[in-house]
Amino acid sequence: MTNADDTTTPHITTWTASAMALAVLCVVIATVLTLRPEHRVPLDARFPAAPQAADLAALRQAYAGPPSAWPRPRLLPRARFTEMAPLALHAPPEGEARKLARLGAGLFEDPLLSASGHVSCQSCHNRRLGWGDALPTSFGHARAKGKRNAQSLFTVGYKSQFFWDGRSTSLEQQALAPLTDDREMANHDITALLERLNATERYRAAFSAITQDPEIYLTDVTGALAAFQRTLERPTRFDRFMQGNANALSDTQIWGLHLFRTKAGCANCHSGPTLSDGGFHNIGLSFFNRKLEDLGRHGVTGDPADAGRFLTPSLRHVSRTAPYMHNGIFPSLAGLIRFYEAGGGRVRMEQQLPPERHALREAAARKSPQLEPFELTPAERAALLAYLEAL
Repeated sequence: MTNADDTTTPHITTWTASAMALAVLCVVIATVLTLRPEHRVPLDARFPAAPQAADLAALRQAYAGPPSAWPRPRLLPRARFTEMAPLALHAPPEGEARKLARLGAGLFEDPLLSASGHVSCQSCHNRRLGWGDALPTSFGHARAKGKRNAQSLFTVGYKSQFFWDGRSTSLEQQALAPLTDDREMANHDITALLERLNATERYRAAFSAITQDPEIYLTDVTGALAAFQRTLERPTRFDRFMQGNANALSDTQIWGLHLFRTKAGCANCHSGPTLSDGGFHNIGLSFFNRKLEDLGRHGVTGDPADAGRFLTPSLRHVSRTAPYMHNGIFPSLAGLIRFYEAGGGRVRMEQQLPPERHALREAAARKSPQLEPFELTPAERAALLAYLEAL
C-alpha cells in the first residue's frame, strides 16, 4: 500500500532545488556586483564628450571644494598658471578718495577733455557696453578710426600693464595716451586742456576742495580718472561659485569650467583672480605684411621676439565685452572658441619680403607654446560657452 505523503515528495524536492538554485544565483550576482570595479569618470582631459548624469554629478563633486582641491589643469610648456580665486574687490573709497573718484567720474563723461569738445572717455568706454564701445576699433577725433579695439575697463584697477601692447604701467600714465592721441582726444598741447579745466568753476572748486590748491594740474586730472576707474569692477557668478555657492553654476557650466582647465587649455593663459596671466602671447593674429598688420609688443620694445605678442586680456565679464581681440575681428565668443580649436592664426610664409623683414617674419610666425589645436564636440563648445558667460 502506497503512503499518501509519497506523492508529494517529488514536488517538494523540485521546489527545494529551484529555491537553492535561485539563492545561489543571487549570491553569484551579489558577488559580481561587489567585485565589479566602481565606475570612475576621468577628471581630466579624457572626461566624456557626451557625459551622463552620473558623470556630471561626479564632476560637480570634484569642483565642490576650494580651487586648490579641483582637478589639475592641463598645462603646456612655460605656462604661468595661478590657481583660480575670487577677486578681492577694492573697498569702496571713502572721504577724500570718494570725492576724487566722483570727480573722476564727471571728467570721464565730459567731452571738455577733448580738443574738439565732442569726445569723452565714455565715447569709447561705455558702461552699458561693458565699458567698451562694441566696435571692432573705435572712432575718435574728427571720426578718425583707431587701430585697436577699446578694451573693457572692468579690471583696470587690478592690472599693472595697460593697452594691448603694455606700454603703460599705471592707470595715471595710461590716461595720457587717449588725451594726447591724434585719433582720440587730440590734445596736442596739454596746457590748453588745463586752461579749459581751470576756466571751469565747478572743476576748479572741486579739485581745490581736495588738493587745497586753487589750480588744477595734469596729475590731478589723471589721478581723478584713475580713482574712478578703480571702482568699476563688480562680483560675478563665478566669484560666488568659488566662494562656496554651489548653485551659482549649472552642471553644464561646471563642465565648461572643466573643459576650460583641461581639454581646451584656456587656463594656460587665463588664470588667477583676474583670469589673465599678465603676459604677452603670440596667437597668430599679427597679420604680418598684410593690411591689418599689427606687431603688438614689438612696437614698444623693438625686440623682434615680441613681434605679434599682445597682453593677455582678463576674461572677467567677457560675455559683455564683444567684439574680441586687439583688432576686434571676432564678434562672438562662439567664433573665438573655434579660432582657438584651430590653434590660432598663422603668418603667410610664402610672401616675398625685403631681406631686412625676414627675421621679423620668423618671429611673428612663432606662436606661443601655450597654444595648440584641440577639438570639441558641439555639446562641449556649448558647455564652454556657457561657462564663459558666467565669468
